Amino acid sequence: MAPKTIVKRKPSRPSSITQLDPKIKEAVDTAVREGRTSIDQLVELINSLGGEASRSAVGRYVKTANERMEEYRQAQQMAAVWMDKIGAEPKGDVSRMLLEMLRMVAFKSISETESASPEDLMFLSNAIKGFAQTDKLVIDKEFAIRKLIAAKAEKAAEEITKGARKLGASEETIQTWRNKVLGVAAQ
Repeated sequence: MAPKTIVKRKPSRPSSITQLDPKIKEAVDTAVREGRTSIDQLVELINSLGGEASRSAVGRYVKTANERMEEYRQAQQMAAVWMDKIGAEPKGDVSRMLLEMLRMVAFKSISETESASPEDLMFLSNAIKGFAQTDKLVIDKEFAIRKLIAAKAEKAAEEITKGARKLGASEETIQTWRNKVLGVAAQ
């Protein structure tokens, strides 16, 4: 069974709720955030504060607000997971984590653009190109660091070999020490 895709459309005009007096809108937003108010109660609240809104407009507004709150909760959960990961690996690659987060935002934006303008698509295209370039830089940086570590380990292994030979250690002992310094598994 194919996954269900949700197509979000851009509103053709602003919601009548967003055009209400700011004090009324704030009261509606507070009631929606608390989540204990029905649509009919919200309509009554708006009317009692001197505003006007249809039941369907309030329903659409509540639905959109709930979707945004859910996205916000998901973002908070994701941030908590990433922060736990950083806490577990404080010397981990933060730049790679940020790159993945940006990539998720870009792909989410792409999935929500049903009627994107050419400028929007160009922006996303440039963002994806930037991600690819950043990936290459991160990989090149990792490769350079590993190469540097390997060179230092090789130098240390050579010095251990020279010192061990001066002390009269057997070739087997010298090879064992070299392998430990170089990180080579025993055979």
